[in-house]
Amino acid sequence: MTDTSDDAATDPFVTQVGWLIASSGGRDQLVTRSGGLVSARTLDNWMAGSYPRTKVTGAVRELDAWARAELPGYPEAAGVPALVDSCGPYRGASTVGPATADDPAEETPAGPAPRRRRLPTWALLAVALVLVAVLSSALTALVLGERSPEASAADPTLAANDLVNVPLPSTGDGTPVQEEAGSIGANTFADPRTLSGRGAPIPPHTTIMVRCRYYAPSVPSVSPDGFWYLIETEPWNGLWTPANSYMNGDPPGGPYLHNTDFAVPVCR
Repeated sequence: MTDTSDDAATDPFVTQVGWLIASSGGRDQLVTRSGGLVSARTLDNWMAGSYPRTKVTGAVRELDAWARAELPGYPEAAGVPALVDSCGPYRGASTVGPATADDPAEETPAGPAPRRRRLPTWALLAVALVLVAVLSSALTALVLGERSPEASAADPTLAANDLVNVPLPSTGDGTPVQEEAGSIGANTFADPRTLSGRGAPIPPHTTIMVRCRYYAPSVPSVSPDGFWYLIETEPWNGLWTPANSYMNGDPPGGPYLHNTDFAVPVCR
């Protein structure tokens, strides 16, 4: 069930969950690192905007406490309130959305049915004009290939990728790792989520030092792992490069079995 009152991609709770996923190296890594405090399915629901709206649940409190102890920068780095401060009653009465499985709706006693008032003709005409404008905008977006907020909310990965206002991590554990580019070299970018700020390409078989790895599956070409390396070596220092463009420990001539070198620390 998606959030019908906010765009899930800009919702503070969703933004904070997206930061936790990215900082942990991915959804499954967050589940593992937190010791199963939250399931992958729950994270998918939260990223789609379906999270506790009328109370702060035990799962939210436990994940919040774990993140404060284990993830440096939480909650300030995401630029939004902590999990316990951006869901339940703290969202405010104007943003209460549909009930979820762990947040049942409260029943209210039925009262007498209100009398229906007929709208005047001019009001009906105004409503019709608004509907025409909305449908026209939706059709234009479809033709231009734009992705609607509903599409992003339905896919947690897309929703996470829309959180480009969240600052990128910039450090690992202080231990650079050596990686060799493959036979076709590697591209570089300032932001792996939007592929903005394209840098100079890295020539084939060039050996560089990388600082850490970051999960940003924004383009199909980084599948199946979805990781990027933050480059330490000049002149590409500070740029990002796809992990699957490197040998990642595989021998020259193959077999090529590793899309990511998991010895590279997760970016923080």
